[in-house]
Amino acid sequence: VIATGFFFITAMFVGQIPSYAYTVATLATLQSLEQGALALGLLSLGIGICCFAVTMLYDPKPLIPWPLFALGGLGLTVVGGGLLLAVGGLDPIAHGIFPQYLPTVDQGAFPTSWWLQPGSIDLVSVGLATLVSGLGLFAIAALNPFVLSGRLSGPGGALIVRVALTASLGLIALFVAILTFAPGVFQPESYQNGSRVLGPPSLLENGVLFVAMCLAVFALLVWLLPVMVKHRQEFMPGVYLHGVVVLISMVALPLLVIWAVAYPIVNWVQTVDTSKFWVVCSKKNALPASCTTTPFTGYLICGLVFGATFTALLVAIYFWSTRRNMIVIGGTISLIWLGLAGSVVHTRYTPELSTQIPMGLLIAACVAVLAYLFTWATQREFAPTIQSLGCVGQWLVLGTLWIILLFGFAVFSMPKFFEMEAGLTFFYDPGHRTLHDAIWVLLVMGALGGVQFWVLKSGRKMGDLRKFVLWTLAIAAILMLVAMIQGFNYDFFFQGGLQTIEAAHVLFFFGLLLEVIGLVVAFYGAWRARATRWSLIMGLTILAGIAFAAIIYSLSFAPQPIIYSELVALGIFVTMTGALAFSAAGPDGREEPALANGNGAAHA
Repeated sequence: VIATGFFFITAMFVGQIPSYAYTVATLATLQSLEQGALALGLLSLGIGICCFAVTMLYDPKPLIPWPLFALGGLGLTVVGGGLLLAVGGLDPIAHGIFPQYLPTVDQGAFPTSWWLQPGSIDLVSVGLATLVSGLGLFAIAALNPFVLSGRLSGPGGALIVRVALTASLGLIALFVAILTFAPGVFQPESYQNGSRVLGPPSLLENGVLFVAMCLAVFALLVWLLPVMVKHRQEFMPGVYLHGVVVLISMVALPLLVIWAVAYPIVNWVQTVDTSKFWVVCSKKNALPASCTTTPFTGYLICGLVFGATFTALLVAIYFWSTRRNMIVIGGTISLIWLGLAGSVVHTRYTPELSTQIPMGLLIAACVAVLAYLFTWATQREFAPTIQSLGCVGQWLVLGTLWIILLFGFAVFSMPKFFEMEAGLTFFYDPGHRTLHDAIWVLLVMGALGGVQFWVLKSGRKMGDLRKFVLWTLAIAAILMLVAMIQGFNYDFFFQGGLQTIEAAHVLFFFGLLLEVIGLVVAFYGAWRARATRWSLIMGLTILAGIAFAAIIYSLSFAPQPIIYSELVALGIFVTMTGALAFSAAGPDGREEPALANGNGAAHA
């Protein structure tokens, strides 16, 4: 878990941030650069203030009463929320009191000629950054008396964390399912020149994802703050260093300065740079409005950002063995910043980027969940100490890392942002009969990763029968997944049979054959161990999967066919879930009565 957490931090910090910096620096105008610098600067300032509140409030003798921080958080929340309402909220088609982008061209009161470029202020980004900062500050202050009194260190705090995380993941799953198969529920659909076009996202859609993000961050705070108080000497210096010193003085202030001076500096450079080495302008009659930095300058900016972030990661790895919790809190703050940054810089709606706004919020929510898992895992030890892993165990460790790696690529393949195309490795396009590879890889890899992680965490030896079931079903799932990624052009049963057979049909058939073998062996293992409950669980999942697949397949013969071949495949995948659970937590023989009764946790 720790290794994959570092992978995600590296991928987002070292990969995406420099790419974003290069893209906005070399666009046709500096609008996106200025908008991003202002939004990220305010976000960094807000998170830095939250970190300052943690160092002040969670001290043995706090100098400032927590109600003052709570009042400040409420003030920021009101300002951010009021600004979003004044602009039209997170609903791109709403008409608010103010336009989304300032200064506007037709308002002569703004100095648009040489100091602030028209559209350099995105009020939605500013409002969103202020709102999340205010909510975070209020939550940190409001939790102070409960944390210091120890009321969140017991079962009550654990229950709050579980409920908040479950609700967050449930909302994320609900959103992804609806957007994938029925996006019209959230975004109006229309057809232009025979192609389906999604309209702007609704306030309901963005609101669901915003709540999911807030719940995940709240769960992280409820769990992390008591741990930080308990190990104050290890965590608090890191909070102040990373949150206050780095975010405020080394990130927020430079970004705000860039936002304030970028346009006049480019205006001055284009007058002296006759060779267009640093700055290039596309229209002579629109100076400096059409001026931007050259690709050479963009590479320098990208190199500076990459060098700074990569150096920080190298330093973190060096100090991991001696200052682990300081590095942990730095990684946690970085993940929260990265997730929220992906949201505040993607607030523009265009027909080509119809899902950009909700996907930014989705990434923020997912990264908040990742931050909790990463931080929680660093305070736990999972390595078995009683017995060695063995050959299969070592393969499971490697396989789990690969599966989580593919799971992460599937998550980050879903967004389509202005600085990148959708599909880092897999592809995703919401709606009927479009590319949904990313979501299926996400589901299958998540399920397989969960099974393998359970096997590793339990520390039990696996019998040969359960190993056979696990590997057989895993290979079956991979074959069927590859077949679904290739897709089907013909219905094998009603459109020609063997005359129209495709490679995807062959792969899916062999995957189905392996699945049947794995299920038969799993039932035999449950019968041999007299595990009646496991047999019942596997039977129910098989019946549920077959029923779901049959219902979806029968819809292709309705007056208006709405068949999804991938949903039929999902039903077939469901038939494997009971057997996969048996392979991970079931008994090997009659000598394990607790497991035979279906209570794997009791033995573990």
